[in-house]
Amino acid sequence: MKLKNGFNLIIVFCLSVATLIVLAVSFFTTIYYDMNIDVDFPQYGKENIPVLLILTAVSLFVLYKLYRRGKAFLTGKYALIFALGFCFCYCMMLILAIKPRAVNDSMSLNRVINEFMDGDYSSLTTPGEYLFYWPYQLGYVAFGQIVCTIFGRDNFFAWDIIQLISVMTTMYLLHRITREIFDDEVVCGLMDMLSAGCLFFYNYVTYIYGDILSMGPQTLALYMTLLYIKREKKRYILGAAVSIALAVMLKNNAQIALIAMSMLIIGSTVKGGSDLSGREIVRRLAKRLLMVLVLVLAVKAQGYAVESYYKKAANLTALPQGCPMESYIAMGLQESELEDGWYNGYHYTIYGEFNDYNKDAARDLAIASIKESLGSFVTRPLHGGRFLLRKFTTQWADPVCVSTHNLDLVSRHVENPTKMMYYLVFGEGSKILIWVMNVFMTICYLCVLICLKEMLRNKTVSPEAMLFLILIFGGMVFHEFWEGSSRYAMRYYIYWLPFAAAGLKTLFDRICVKIHGV
Repeated sequence: MKLKNGFNLIIVFCLSVATLIVLAVSFFTTIYYDMNIDVDFPQYGKENIPVLLILTAVSLFVLYKLYRRGKAFLTGKYALIFALGFCFCYCMMLILAIKPRAVNDSMSLNRVINEFMDGDYSSLTTPGEYLFYWPYQLGYVAFGQIVCTIFGRDNFFAWDIIQLISVMTTMYLLHRITREIFDDEVVCGLMDMLSAGCLFFYNYVTYIYGDILSMGPQTLALYMTLLYIKREKKRYILGAAVSIALAVMLKNNAQIALIAMSMLIIGSTVKGGSDLSGREIVRRLAKRLLMVLVLVLAVKAQGYAVESYYKKAANLTALPQGCPMESYIAMGLQESELEDGWYNGYHYTIYGEFNDYNKDAARDLAIASIKESLGSFVTRPLHGGRFLLRKFTTQWADPVCVSTHNLDLVSRHVENPTKMMYYLVFGEGSKILIWVMNVFMTICYLCVLICLKEMLRNKTVSPEAMLFLILIFGGMVFHEFWEGSSRYAMRYYIYWLPFAAAGLKTLFDRICVKIHGV
């Protein structure tokens, strides 16, 4: 137990340092995206500190007054109704105002889905075509064929509504997760109120891709795992297995959640205060390893089913190998004309142009690039440190998580644009949305830091909290070396909400003691 608790506190300490860095960087600078640019190109700008301080103070004052005088609102269902109602109205406003269509990769995948519906599998079988590079997207394509079968082809409104359901499912489950972690209705209510600032997440309802579609099932899988850790009922593992399999089918990055789930299930073998014999510990460990095996097999079975179906449909003995995963790491460690460590098209170059779709040769080049980058970091440690720090902050200190850039990108491909779209995306409305996200990031990371410091002060962390802390920590480490993007960071940023709410309550409790003595 001492070893386990020590490991937990090390994770919390590392996250505290990371949180402090993000808070400091986002306070003095901000990241913005120029309009009418087709690629993700984050740029630093000077923060308007007086305005940020005023808006943050006003927001905290309003929340404090609600905390003092509106506990019936926070502890009842009203705060949750407000949170879900705001989420629904804001997302529907974006959907109806922008009328988004598939763009970039999602446009390519939409074309592939339509071709597959016609029995044309050339995108999978022809060198240079989309799925020949990225066969791991077949799960998304399979889901897309189901959507097209039910709702018809190019029915982007149906896609948007499915994404809205995924967004609202995520936010509702975050409410339930907050209750399970902290067992405090006031913290749940504060989490619901803070969720109104999560526009960086809601904006992606217009971006038809696997990111948002996978968040609902991924969060459900995490919630089911949390319930298993607390109640040890096998049915929760079955629910988690189905959910994480669907999440990975839609977005491969969900495998990081699978790793976090597996670690916590195994780590819950011995709980604090337990006095178990060696035989009982072995029995409990074997049971948990079996539960992890169920999760892994569910994900593998989903992948095998999708691959088998398309191999048969396309009359293939094997699927294309696709770009080697090492190329993502190589790209993530490269300096770039855009932003260091972010997407720069390296995959296409080494897999297609240089090596004629030879995966092994492309892998060798990628590994050589990785060694060269790491070697440069070792011989020039200050340069390497600056690279890694900048890559970290461009991903995690971006208050909009590329969402405003994607709204811009989507809005340039719509039919019959509305005045509301121009106002929200290109006009004054965009500035308002950016400031909401800017203030939210400051409040979120300030309160998360308070929460984490309390954990360090108490020298204990609950297993339920560790499930999400390990997930966030894993996401930070993974994307420090993998292809960088604050769109990927968004998948973990949203899970800070319960901890921000707990830190906010701690802050208000201390203020109450200072001012009112209670």
